[in-house]
Amino acid sequence: MFSLISVKRVIIDLPKVFFSKKKSKLYIIIGPCSVSNIKDFYFYINKLKKIFTKNYVVIIRIYYEKPRSSIGWKGYIYDPYLDNSYSIIDSIYILRNLMINIIKKNMLIGVECLNFYLTNYFIDLIFWVCLGARTMLSQIHREYCSNLKCIVAIKNELSGKISYLKDTFIAISNKHYYIDFSNNRKFTSSLGNLNCHFVLRGGNLPNFVNLNKLDIKPLIVDCSHMNSNKYAINQLYVYENVLNQFLYLKTNIIGFMLESNLNFGKQTLNNNFIGVSITDSCINLKFTKILILLLNNINVKL
Repeated sequence: MFSLISVKRVIIDLPKVFFSKKKSKLYIIIGPCSVSNIKDFYFYINKLKKIFTKNYVVIIRIYYEKPRSSIGWKGYIYDPYLDNSYSIIDSIYILRNLMINIIKKNMLIGVECLNFYLTNYFIDLIFWVCLGARTMLSQIHREYCSNLKCIVAIKNELSGKISYLKDTFIAISNKHYYIDFSNNRKFTSSLGNLNCHFVLRGGNLPNFVNLNKLDIKPLIVDCSHMNSNKYAINQLYVYENVLNQFLYLKTNIIGFMLESNLNFGKQTLNNNFIGVSITDSCINLKFTKILILLLNNINVKL
């Protein structure tokens, strides 16, 4: 149904650079909380790309599905027209085209692995896959990620505890035997995936402080979610705090994650404000540029 593409051997070669013991660059995972309007997304990317430099590696968040504690809009891939038409075939083609165009702009693709059957439609284009706080303990997600060749990010679970992070890494990095329903229900064996890192997203309390005392690595800090207490403006404080820890303390930080959009805040599905998130609140382009420019003006080598 879809042809695989090879763009600079992204999937195979770049993970080796990501985890190289030699000095490398910081990583910025950035983008809206969720994709909801493709036109707005292109406009956002084109504006943001103008300020990026080669001092760091940019991974664009294309979060096309969203976890729900109860019910609600589950993401662009399920309902791209926001009208309950559930035109999933349309959304798959649109999203693949979006990803290909972003790769052509020399940027990398990051997604959340919620329903891995859907992830398979894009896996040839994806550089970075995130296991969220709700799925990082899931055995079937661990099995799936153990068979990937892209980078896997492991977020701490909802309470904020980090005790399960290493367990998830051990599970993903080892071999598994499981039924692969995306491959004609065949019994599949995986080799294990060592290309993993951890993401601190907070929980009952923020967990971005005193990072020099943690023995987990490599580490990316999610400046949003519970580290910001779900107030988008707090991402600026978290980012500055973590950047200072990176610069002046001995830490295992390799990057940041930001939830950013054209305009500030969030809105309900019933509204139609341009470039405003319909899921979690995001910082706007102006604040995003301020944070990026901080990296443009300093030495950010690991």
